[in-house]
Amino acid sequence: MAQEQKRNEIRWEAAEYEFIPKSTGWHAGIGVMTLALVGIALWQQNFFFAIFILIAGIMVIILGNRHPEVIGFVLNEDGIHIGEAAFYPFEKLEGFSIRERPHRSDELILRRKIAVNQLVHISIEPEMISKLRAFLEQHLPEEEHEPSFLESLTDILGF
Repeated sequence: MAQEQKRNEIRWEAAEYEFIPKSTGWHAGIGVMTLALVGIALWQQNFFFAIFILIAGIMVIILGNRHPEVIGFVLNEDGIHIGEAAFYPFEKLEGFSIRERPHRSDELILRRKIAVNQLVHISIEPEMISKLRAFLEQHLPEEEHEPSFLESLTDILGF
């Protein structure tokens, strides 16, 4: 991750998510769970569910092995730009949190003013924390972030 700072602007690059290499045990576990659920679905003569589970298991393995793209981030007086596709103005954000995680990439978490999919997680380097916090505190309140069950589950599964 490279970072630079210009007038009222912080730029950096980061992977869209943290890639965690999957072991053969991880692949075997997904395969066993998929086959067990397909077996239960077939035993109950629910063929559509069996097909769904089989496709879902294959997709979990494919997505688990996919390497992330590197994305450019720009934090300025207007808001935060994420690559070419997304822009979040400060007016549409409620607050931010910085999650320091041992043995993993730290995260900047932005809370959006919408009901569904409120949180935006962005990887950051530890040396950026103080700069980001100082900049964001001028525009948004800092909040405590308690990881949800789904966030904890994806951490355990290696996503």
